[in-house]
Amino acid sequence: MDAMLAKNVKVDAKLLLGVGGILLAIVAFVLSRRREKLVGIPVMTGYGSDHEKAIMEGSLKYPTSPFVVETQRPFVIIPTCCYEELKNMPQTKITLWEVQKKEMVAEFTGIFQHNVALNQALRFDLNRNLAGTLSQVEEKISWVFEKELGHPEHWKTVHLHQFVILIVARLVAGVFVGPRFTRDDEWTNLSLGLAVDLVLARDAIKRWPTFIQPIAGPFLPEIRTVNRQISRMAEMLKPVIKEKIDLEDGDGECEGSFMSWILKRLDTADPEVLARAQVSLSFASINTTTNALVFIVLDLASRPEYTQPLREEIEEIINQDNVEEDENGVLRFKQTSLAKLWKLDSFMKESSRLSKNPITNLRMVMDPITLSTGHRLPKGTRIAFNSGAVHTSPQTRTFSPEYNPPENKPPHEFDGFRFYRLRKMAGKGNNHLFVTVSPESLTWGYGNHACPGRFFADNELKVILIEFLRKWDFRVADPAKTNSKSLRKMRELVLVAPKCAEIELRRRKM
Repeated sequence: MDAMLAKNVKVDAKLLLGVGGILLAIVAFVLSRRREKLVGIPVMTGYGSDHEKAIMEGSLKYPTSPFVVETQRPFVIIPTCCYEELKNMPQTKITLWEVQKKEMVAEFTGIFQHNVALNQALRFDLNRNLAGTLSQVEEKISWVFEKELGHPEHWKTVHLHQFVILIVARLVAGVFVGPRFTRDDEWTNLSLGLAVDLVLARDAIKRWPTFIQPIAGPFLPEIRTVNRQISRMAEMLKPVIKEKIDLEDGDGECEGSFMSWILKRLDTADPEVLARAQVSLSFASINTTTNALVFIVLDLASRPEYTQPLREEIEEIINQDNVEEDENGVLRFKQTSLAKLWKLDSFMKESSRLSKNPITNLRMVMDPITLSTGHRLPKGTRIAFNSGAVHTSPQTRTFSPEYNPPENKPPHEFDGFRFYRLRKMAGKGNNHLFVTVSPESLTWGYGNHACPGRFFADNELKVILIEFLRKWDFRVADPAKTNSKSLRKMRELVLVAPKCAEIELRRRKM
């Protein structure tokens, strides 16, 4: 009798704990909804899913005022007159990190939880060691192309996105984890698989009411799949971590030097923590670099008149700077040589100008701020800059007729050498680079909030494009599947690289 009673009491205790947990979740949910509301900021309504049109028309209607765009997660577009006051605000005031955490349900996947350490490793360690990372990319570039394309002498149809993302994923692994991971098929497959599975996990948890998510989240199969894959990556990192700890020099020259920097910045050798940091890094870098490269190649393939001038510029710099091949046939460019490729830099910048998201500097307000316009932005407000309007308006000084040489096309048209011609003008040689950030060049963000990894991405893209232009012929397979303009599709204000795009490739006879 007493045993039976004890058993019932135990069951009731579990039930009470469960009910208590649900009640606490409900209370937390209710409190989280009690946010300060936006006051006096106009809302662009009636646009449905055409958010890009809402932004463009909002900027015309409210040029000196912030306005709200109604999406699944509404945000405020900041007017250009307020860019300067926001550009150097600390992460404690406005931050991308909190946007990333909420967007990718970090409390269940553990990614984007180490943004401070990753930002420091990119901004300080990586940027101080660009020469070393450039060398690592150059060492592997020919092998990666051979691995993914073979050596076709006749035209071969290639699904561009699939080809590009594999190249980028392997090169990123080689730099951020260690050179041998460039050739590791399992790591590559895990990295690319997680890019898909993380989105599935995010969508799965968001189907549940917010107050139920903490209870349901850990049991969802999509969440478990992500965590199982990350645990496998943690196992693969153990030998690398041991190697770094044993070396103890941290001089950035050993294999997997970026791992040494992360170990130092995170101050932990826990493989699970380091694996989640690596996933955060690769999720962001692989997707952004792949998107940029797909559109650059599409623009090249659909505009063959640019190919020969770009090839001639590359050969000119090789001869001018005595760029030599090593014993493995790898060209060894210095950063100073890459910087002389003004035409290639211009083409990359122009492609990115017209194929990036129409908003940039997406941030979340962490502490209420009041703009110079008098509008108050409460904590939790998502804000962004309207880069699309800035980059395509003749009212923007960079694209105005008065500022440009007569041969430059209007800003709504593609002009691959637009920025090359601008830089050739007196006093403009150091302006209008691919990596430039300014109120009129927002591709990488602005101020302290600009992408810290853009200098590495610049080198990486140029090495890939040099290999592509020098050693491969390419052409349009099907105009309907190669027109970069028609393939620029938006998804909730995020421009995604088209999966259907195809080009034809064959090895050049050199």
